[in-house]
Amino acid sequence: MSKGLLTIKELGAADKMSIKNESLSTKKDIQDSWLSTEFDMFKSVFDNSSYVFVIISSDGRIKYINSVLPKLLGLSHDKLVNQLSDNVVTKYVHPDDRQLTIQAISEAIRGQSIYGFENRYRVQNGSYIWLSWMFIPFTNEKKIYAFAHEITEQRALKEKLDKSDIKIENILNNISDSVYALDKQWEFIYVNKSAASAFSKVTDQNVLGKKYWDIFPGKDNFYFLKFSEAVLSQKPVQFEALSVLTEGWVTVNVYPSSEGITVYFKDITEQKKLDKSLEDERKRLYALLDGLPGLVYVRTSDGTVIFANHNFKEVHGEPDGKKCYKILFDQDRNCIDCRTKLIRSTYQFKILMQWQIVIKDTIFEVFEHPFQDSDGTQLYLMQLLDITKRKVAEEEIARLDRLNLVGELAASIAHEVRNPMTTVRGFLQILKSRDTLHENEEYFDLMISELDRANGILTEFLSIARTKSKKTEMYSKVKLNNLVNSLYPLILADATNQDKQVILVAEEVAELTMIEREIRQLILNLTRNGLEAMSSGGILKIMTYMEENSIVLAVEDKGIGISEDNIARLGTPFLTTKEGGTGLGLTTCYSIAERHNAKISVESSAAGTVFVVKFKLN
Repeated sequence: MSKGLLTIKELGAADKMSIKNESLSTKKDIQDSWLSTEFDMFKSVFDNSSYVFVIISSDGRIKYINSVLPKLLGLSHDKLVNQLSDNVVTKYVHPDDRQLTIQAISEAIRGQSIYGFENRYRVQNGSYIWLSWMFIPFTNEKKIYAFAHEITEQRALKEKLDKSDIKIENILNNISDSVYALDKQWEFIYVNKSAASAFSKVTDQNVLGKKYWDIFPGKDNFYFLKFSEAVLSQKPVQFEALSVLTEGWVTVNVYPSSEGITVYFKDITEQKKLDKSLEDERKRLYALLDGLPGLVYVRTSDGTVIFANHNFKEVHGEPDGKKCYKILFDQDRNCIDCRTKLIRSTYQFKILMQWQIVIKDTIFEVFEHPFQDSDGTQLYLMQLLDITKRKVAEEEIARLDRLNLVGELAASIAHEVRNPMTTVRGFLQILKSRDTLHENEEYFDLMISELDRANGILTEFLSIARTKSKKTEMYSKVKLNNLVNSLYPLILADATNQDKQVILVAEEVAELTMIEREIRQLILNLTRNGLEAMSSGGILKIMTYMEENSIVLAVEDKGIGISEDNIARLGTPFLTTKEGGTGLGLTTCYSIAERHNAKISVESSAAGTVFVVKFKLN
C-alpha cells in the first residue's frame, strides 16, 4: 500500500482497541467512538497523501474532501465541500464523462463497489486531467469513501500506444504478405486481412480464438515442427513449403517472443516456377558450354573463374573461384599482355577478341566473348581451342608448297641444262682421247669433273622435284637396320678422316616399305650434316628403335646447335650455314620423307642437335 493508507488489519486492530476500552458502556458509544477514531485516522493519512480522498453522504453531498483535488483543479476547498456531487460533476467533469460519473456515484450509493473508474476533470488553465477512482460504500453509515489518483501521463502513453497499435495494424492489413499471431497456448490472437482471406479457403470459421490444431488437425505436420523449433530456440525460423492456404509454395518467417509467435507467409509459387525455368535454362546453357570444343570458362573482369566446362576441369581441376592467370599460368598477378585490360581504354566491352597463346608447349586460339550478367556485372566467356596440330600442319603445308615450287623449277632447269651438258662432256672425252692434246689432259679431267659435279646438283634438283615413283620397280620391303649397317663403314670412314667418332645403337625394328636408294641418300645427308656440324673429337650417334606404330631413325650430333629462326626454316631450298653448301641436302631429306609418309622433327640446343625421322608402319 502507498504511504498513509491503512490496511484492513490495522483497521481491525483499532476496532479491538476501542471495544476493550472499559470507559465505554454502551454499544452506541462504542460505535460513535470507532467512527470518530476511523475518520480521524483517514483524515490524518490522506491529508498528507498524493491520493484524492472524498466522503459522500447517501444524499450525494460531499461531506469531506482532502486538499489534493482542490489543488489539482486550482480551486479553493470550500468550492467543493458540502456541494452536491452531481453539481460538481456537471461543473468540472468533461462533458463526455459526466453521465458515466453520475451513474457510478449512484451505483456506489446503492451499495455497489466500483474499482478503476476513469474520468476527466477540467483544471484552471482549461485543460483536462485524468483520475482513476475507487468507490467503497459503507451502507450502515450511509456514506461512500472515494479514493482517486491522477493517471494523465499513463493515459497519454496509452493513447500513443493505442495509436501506434492502430497504425501497425493498418500497415499489416494493407500489406500483401499474410500475417497471423499465436499465443503461448497456440491460440490465434491476430490475423491480418491477407491471412484471413487465405484461411477462408480451408475453414468457414473465424480463426481468432481458435487453437492452431483446430484449423490444422495434424499436430505433427511440418509447419508445427518449424513453429515449435522457433518457440524452443527463441530464434527466428525461415523456411519454404507447400501450403494448403495458397495451394502453392510459400516462404514462411516465424518470429518468437515471450507471448507466442508471429508468422509471416508469402505466396512464391510464380517465383518458384520462374526459378525452375531459370534453373532449366542454366542447365541447358551449362550443357551447351560443356559440349563446346576446347577449354571453356566464364570469368569476371578481375579474372575470377566462376564457371568451367568439363574439358577445362579435366585439365585444370575445379576452379574454386581462383584467378584465370593462376590456373593457366601459375601466376599471382594479371598477365602483362592481358587483352581484356588492353581494350578497356579504347574499345567497348561488346567487341569479340581473338588471339593465340602458348600454354605448356600447346598452342591455343583464344576467343573472348564479353557479355553482361542479369545484374549488370561484366563477364567474359572464354574459349581456348588447341590448334597445335593445325599450326604444325600449316607449317608443313607451307614447307611442301616451297618444295613443290622449287621442284617444278628444278625439273624445268635440269631437263633444259642436262642435254647441252651431256653434249659438251661427250666432246671433251673425244678431245681427250686424241694424241695431239695429251699436254692438256689434266684440264680435260678438271672440266669433266666439274660437269659431273654440276650434273650431281641437277640430280638433287630432280630428286626434290620427284613426287611419284614407279612403285612396282622402286619400292621394296627393307629392314632399316640392314640399310644403316651397310652404310656404317662409309659413315665411320668419313668420321675418322675428320677426327670424329660414330656410335650406332640399333634396336630390333620391323620391315619398312621404301625406295632403298632414297633412304640411303636421306641417311647419308643427315649423318654428313651432323659430322660437319661438330668440331674435332665430336661424337655422332645413330639410333633406330620402335615407338608406338612407327619406326624411328635418330641422328644426334654434339655441335653448337641450330638457332630457333633457322629451325623454323629448315627444309627451305638453298638455306645453308656451311661454306660451299648448296642448301639442298635437307630439302632433299624432307622431300624423301614426304614420299615415304614420314615426319622429320628437330630438337636443338647449345649441347647439340637431334634429327628424328618417324616412318609410319602402315
